[in-house]
Amino acid sequence: MDRPLGTLGTSAVVAVLLLGGPPATAAPDDDPGPALAGTPVAGASGSATPPALTVGRYLDHLPARGSLGYRLPRTAAGSTFHVAALFVGAGDSVGEGVRIEVGTTPGDEGCGSGGVFRPTLGEQAPVLFTTVTTWTDVDDHECAVADDLFLTLHAPDDPADAGREVELLVFEEPPLSDYGMGLLPDPAPPAWTPLAPAASPREVPPGTTPTSAPVVRDGSYRLTLRPGRTQVLAVPLDWDQTVQAQLDARLPVGAPGPGEIAIDVVGPMLGTSEVSFTMTRPDDWTVPTTAPGRLRIGAQSQVVSYAHRDSYDAAVSTEALAGIHYVVVRWPGTDQAGPAAAALEVPATVTLRTTGEATDGVPSYTPVEGLLGPQAGSRLVDGTLQAPPVDAPAAAPVDEPEDGPQPWLVAVAGLAGIGVVGGLVRARRRAVVSREGTYPRHRD
Repeated sequence: MDRPLGTLGTSAVVAVLLLGGPPATAAPDDDPGPALAGTPVAGASGSATPPALTVGRYLDHLPARGSLGYRLPRTAAGSTFHVAALFVGAGDSVGEGVRIEVGTTPGDEGCGSGGVFRPTLGEQAPVLFTTVTTWTDVDDHECAVADDLFLTLHAPDDPADAGREVELLVFEEPPLSDYGMGLLPDPAPPAWTPLAPAASPREVPPGTTPTSAPVVRDGSYRLTLRPGRTQVLAVPLDWDQTVQAQLDARLPVGAPGPGEIAIDVVGPMLGTSEVSFTMTRPDDWTVPTTAPGRLRIGAQSQVVSYAHRDSYDAAVSTEALAGIHYVVVRWPGTDQAGPAAAALEVPATVTLRTTGEATDGVPSYTPVEGLLGPQAGSRLVDGTLQAPPVDAPAAAPVDEPEDGPQPWLVAVAGLAGIGVVGGLVRARRRAVVSREGTYPRHRD
């Protein structure tokens, strides 16, 4: 547990959004919006009383030393907390990162922990994030029933990051209505299918972080790769869906570290959700050993399912909930190629394809006042979750940051309401595995 009576129908509007709706539009001056956002909060240090964090997005500052504490008041027994931390580091470091922990008492990590740590040499503004979930398959476990849990945010690994803004995401997932093991399917990993980039990719200014990522639909998008930069697009995914993301570019002479260019998919709470192609790399992928050369790489998300919200299996990297997923493109390593590489701009195309639709794998959540289950068109923490009306399907709102609508966001409307089906997944044991680090989890 360290770290993650009907069905949910999908309306035609969802298909239009993901497969045939209008493209995302750019904000004025190609401004992707704020890198971080949230309600200001001050975590408690020492023996001070920790502030309460309910479902939402918060802004604090990384401590210079020690840690900061927060209280997570539980709405209903059996609920699961998903918490993430996101910050933009100082960069050019041999190792930057941060660690978060959740327990039943302040400073405890018995309900979950997560961390990110990596070199950021050559990156001007490295985007660093980690996530933790308190899910357990033991229905009376203290981490599942305690009235309050406590979040601890530790000082960053690099002292240069002390005092930098940190965004905290908190989502409380309702308990399932029926604790029946094995009733919800555990989908097999999808296979990779080569994608054909469009001849005329759409223009869209990518976000610099998941917070500022524009919501887009299936299709091809033109990006400009810059060494040392991170770019992010957002894709709505429902239960039983998955997304492919393929990056195509041609690297010019003098381009640094082509093997360092990466494309990844993370879930709404910023946990990695990817099928591993380490042993069976798709035949069409190409990474030149030295530039110039054709580059094609990709990422395939795990199927969004209850089983993939959090996995016991160390070989399965997944933190997938229904909601907005993020395609993250990163090119570190300018220190290897000299200062000229910092000004390099490489045209690239990112092609997205979603598959599947919500059918047998839709969880049934216990109705709890104040708690709503994950929804495809929501970032889960920004107020876009809506309860379905009693006599009509729910309409998902426009995905907006807390300070008002941004013109580059795609309106998400017509999502069907969440129905009620019982089930859970079979118990498995696991450890957290990600590109950023490995942290054992406790779940018993």
